Amino acid sequence: MQFRTTLAGLAVMALALPAAADTLDLNLSSDAFGVTYVRELPPEGLEAGAGLLYHDDDGHLLEAQMHLVDQPEPGRDALLLGLGGKLVYADDDVRDATGFSLAIGGKLNWTLPRYNRAAVGASLYFAPSVTSTSDIDGYQSYAVQGEFKVLEDARIYLGYRHVELSFDGASDRTFEDGVYGGIRLDF
Repeated sequence: MQFRTTLAGLAVMALALPAAADTLDLNLSSDAFGVTYVRELPPEGLEAGAGLLYHDDDGHLLEAQMHLVDQPEPGRDALLLGLGGKLVYADDDVRDATGFSLAIGGKLNWTLPRYNRAAVGASLYFAPSVTSTSDIDGYQSYAVQGEFKVLEDARIYLGYRHVELSFDGASDRTFEDGVYGGIRLDF
């Protein structure tokens, strides 16, 4: 029941975004499934999205994100950089804890200059206790991945991600850690 409520919340956030270019990202690890929907917003370079990371044993994370995305070297499409943040709702089954964290960070995607079908991507986000509520006392995540463009608007990727939660009065706990793979569709 709680998982259906989370999916309904994710759908409502995605539908509330105005029309523009969209990206759907689906990924899997041995214990987790992730889905993220991102939409470009006016003015140019602003994007917003919503995502869910469901872990088979540990619970789930629901996130809303907003980034300012641009190319630091205009005229060259090799590097795409996004700075912004995520509002993360964590429901941790292991600690029976819930709460929100406002994390700041960024993401980048670098397309190899001599082979434009391959790229490397990375992201890093951090939320200290001052931007976290309820049972959650902090959030941090990082990921790195290699990508390959199989179609004009479709990429496959393989990477490594680490997501850690901090709790009030308890030690930090790794929520997700390991190899994951997925597809990203632009439409």
